[in-house]
Amino acid sequence: MIRPNALRCAALVLACLPPFLAQADEFDNPAAEADSLSPELEPVTSLLTHKLFMRTGYGPDETRLGEDRRTFFSLRYEPSYRWYSPEQRWARWELFGRLWLNYDTDPNALQNTEGSDENLSRRRHAYSEAREFYARRNLLGDDPRFSATFGRQRFSDRFGIWWDDSIEALRLDYNDSFASGFVAVAEKFYYYNSDDNRLDPRDKNIRYLMAEYAWRWHADHWIGARLLHEDDHSGSSVDDRQDFDGLRYGIFLRGDTRQLTSLVSDYQLEAVRLDGTQDITQANGQRERSDKRGWALVGDVGKRFESLPWTPRVGLSAGLTDRPDDSGNDGFSLNRIQSDRRNDPFSYSSRLVSNLVSVNLSNLAFYGISLETQPTDRSQLDMRLSDLRLRNASAQLPLRTTTDGLVRDSGSSHLGQVLDINHYWRMFPLAYDGKRIQLNTLTSLSYFRAGSALEIGDDYQVTLGITLTY
Repeated sequence: MIRPNALRCAALVLACLPPFLAQADEFDNPAAEADSLSPELEPVTSLLTHKLFMRTGYGPDETRLGEDRRTFFSLRYEPSYRWYSPEQRWARWELFGRLWLNYDTDPNALQNTEGSDENLSRRRHAYSEAREFYARRNLLGDDPRFSATFGRQRFSDRFGIWWDDSIEALRLDYNDSFASGFVAVAEKFYYYNSDDNRLDPRDKNIRYLMAEYAWRWHADHWIGARLLHEDDHSGSSVDDRQDFDGLRYGIFLRGDTRQLTSLVSDYQLEAVRLDGTQDITQANGQRERSDKRGWALVGDVGKRFESLPWTPRVGLSAGLTDRPDDSGNDGFSLNRIQSDRRNDPFSYSSRLVSNLVSVNLSNLAFYGISLETQPTDRSQLDMRLSDLRLRNASAQLPLRTTTDGLVRDSGSSHLGQVLDINHYWRMFPLAYDGKRIQLNTLTSLSYFRAGSALEIGDDYQVTLGITLTY
């Protein structure tokens, strides 16, 4: 007599046998195996993404304080194409291209994008530009930590004070879990713009050596160093009055401290030193050489209250430069591939002080307080109040105003205060045809209260930006 336990075991074996045989048949049949793969696991050899950007608003012409206010509008279509060989997951070769197709009613509609603001102001309403095009070789020496890139590529940092532009370069990158860095040699040759292709004399014949190294000394905490060597070999020219040869070098610290202490949530600190020589061409063609030295400190520290409604974050930001002489030729300043734009990888980007006020980070001291909230999971409502002052009341202004170049004798160092209110919303991403559709909006209100050091009145700007990515 067969025992009941034996019958149950036999029934279990028979029940499991058909699925096992069917699975074995799939592995023996290549066509069946291909049909069983999901679309996400299929090899990806190329990607085409589309970005549509629209910005409109009302504010001073070219975002220059004191100019007449007017309505502006900007529309941009930005396609990007990326090709991988042999496929995306472990690509040895990678080709990338990004194009701008742009229409502006006024140059200040694009003050929040990378590139030189002065170059944008010279361009007409409609133009196109090859913003990036490069080839990248990954897995150098079969090591996933090393890669090399050649072509016009994007360089950026958190505050924009090191590099914030697209430029032709040869770049070597190193990335692992505890350290990252790069070294690059770069020089601009053209703008690759349909309306304004030839370089401005101030951008010609300037070689750059860029280097960065960051070390993760603790979880979510990094310390690093950066270097930028600038070699301006353009020669004497009235159109290019200042030629600088020298170094910018410094250290940075950033991190998330919520695992270490409850007093501070996050921080970002930058210290930059400038040291070199500067040749100045006078109106009569004569050149004067002098030493140029300076320094700048920029920092942002925040505390987020996770247990409170809207999870508010209170932040303190500040910036300080050295005190230049009255001539304005000495002291720290930004060059042509740097900016005052904040590039936040987790949210929207804005300027260092305000969306309305553009600063040169020269002869400047500022501090500000911000309140950032999250009313919903996919929205932010932020407010920021900043105060700006001069280090030397008799030196040049660090702001874009209608009084640029005029001799001032106000005897005051107070530039004013600025208030920014921003509302950011992003849609829950949708999947369509294997791609992700993302929509976000940014509404911004900026008000500038002029101080006694300026001979202009108060100013304001209202903007609305919509970005669609597919």
